[in-house]
Amino acid sequence: MIISGFNMDSEEAMVEMEKTGSSSDSQPDQAVPLSVVSGLRIILIGEREAGKSAVGNAILGRGMFDAVGVRTREAVKRQGEVAERQVTVVDTPGWEWFPSRGSSLGVRREIVRGVSLCQPGPHAVLLVVPLSFSFTRRERQAAEEHVDMLGERAWGHTVVLFTVKGGRLKDATLEEEVEESEELQGLVDRCGGRYHALYGRPRKGHDAVAELLEKLDNMVAKNRGELLSSKEVLEEAREKEEEEERRQQEEDREREEDLRRVKEALRELEMEEEIEEVQGEGEEATEESTRQQRGRRRYTDEKSDTGVESSSADPTSAPPHLTWSDLRAIRDQRCKTQ
Repeated sequence: MIISGFNMDSEEAMVEMEKTGSSSDSQPDQAVPLSVVSGLRIILIGEREAGKSAVGNAILGRGMFDAVGVRTREAVKRQGEVAERQVTVVDTPGWEWFPSRGSSLGVRREIVRGVSLCQPGPHAVLLVVPLSFSFTRRERQAAEEHVDMLGERAWGHTVVLFTVKGGRLKDATLEEEVEESEELQGLVDRCGGRYHALYGRPRKGHDAVAELLEKLDNMVAKNRGELLSSKEVLEEAREKEEEEERRQQEEDREREEDLRRVKEALRELEMEEEIEEVQGEGEEATEESTRQQRGRRRYTDEKSDTGVESSSADPTSAPPHLTWSDLRAIRDQRCKTQ
């Protein structure tokens, strides 16, 4: 069996849940209402490869969820009898370390759907966090965002469950590991100081699941048996999604408006360039017309100098009708002879 990237021998298939943390709701002798212990509903959330499916199998005592290494793509509910009571566990897809908007949205929807599988609502949210590598600010923010989407009340129902590779904490206790990490401590504080650890090598004779369920029962007792209402979570999630869609539509409209203004500015620029080009052509045409008029005047002056009059001369001696080409030729010839 592999949990969060580490192996477990077949005789160690039942993982250890070591109860830790010092919050006031973790006292083992605290009375738990009978109505609470008669049935317990749990939802598992966490990043990919955190070991959520393995945790679900450990709680229910058998492999009811996908094997390790198989990616969970949708919320799945499994039930079983544990310590003479009915326990429901919902496994959900994990979020990516660097999610795109589309993939993150899909995971969020499945987590919300997972809550709906726990009607009328889950008693507990297990936030599964692997300790096989350092826990960064980015990972803490991602974890908090996914709990926040279940509503502010969700933090009062959440326990951080650490998955620990066997032997990793041999030089430090879990408490020291949490205290030395600002990000881990901050996440645990959001959960009221509640946290557990899951080890790859359990101690013999230690009933790990019983300890975990006892702590969850005490948390439920502190919450006076109140559930994380599926109806409220669904309504809030729908409102947030609608708000997100409105915000996205507004951003799309703004982008379209910006694009429209850019296109309009480009059209105006093109029109200005066309006007300048036409004006340039007009100036060239005016210069050409001026040159042609000068050519006609020169021709008239030349004929006057030779005694030829356009009105009184003999028609047979009058010059033929001249075209602009003829005038240009006369001008060019005159320039050559000068």
